[in-house]
Amino acid sequence: MTAASKSGKQQPAKARRRRVTKVSRATSSLVSKAIRAKGFAEAEVVTRWGRIVGEDLARATVPIKLQFPRGQRADATLHIRTVSAFAPLLQQRAPHVIELVNRFLGYAAVARIEVKQGPLPDITVSKELEKRPLDPRQSERLTDIVGDGDLSPLRAAVKSLGEHVLSNEKKKG
Repeated sequence: MTAASKSGKQQPAKARRRRVTKVSRATSSLVSKAIRAKGFAEAEVVTRWGRIVGEDLARATVPIKLQFPRGQRADATLHIRTVSAFAPLLQQRAPHVIELVNRFLGYAAVARIEVKQGPLPDITVSKELEKRPLDPRQSERLTDIVGDGDLSPLRAAVKSLGEHVLSNEKKKG
């Protein structure tokens, strides 16, 4: 393939590079703009909230806004939403939360926390599927598909998946 340049000469077209990119990398620029509108200079404060403050606090809190004084990049107020019952505990843990956020950011950005009480967004928690024992007919069927004896890691994963699927099949009746 060739492409015409301004001078009229034919030049070879650049080969397209087809690479797989992570969804998080592709959408980070879009998400970052929305998060920056709420005062978060670093989108990771919101996206990694669970890692910053720990899972117990992350389940009961959501960072809303990071508000800096005009013209400064320190002494900010971090606005956090929580349910009413958890607000006193969050106030008690405020110095620890400030320390964790500042450690994550790498400098003393946050000086205060303001607790806003309100409903939190629904969080879906995935539960592990229960694997019940297979009846002899199902076990034989799975052995026919996967094989028997020493299994490769892939075959072991397929066998485990098959056990989950077969043990959770609805009984026809």
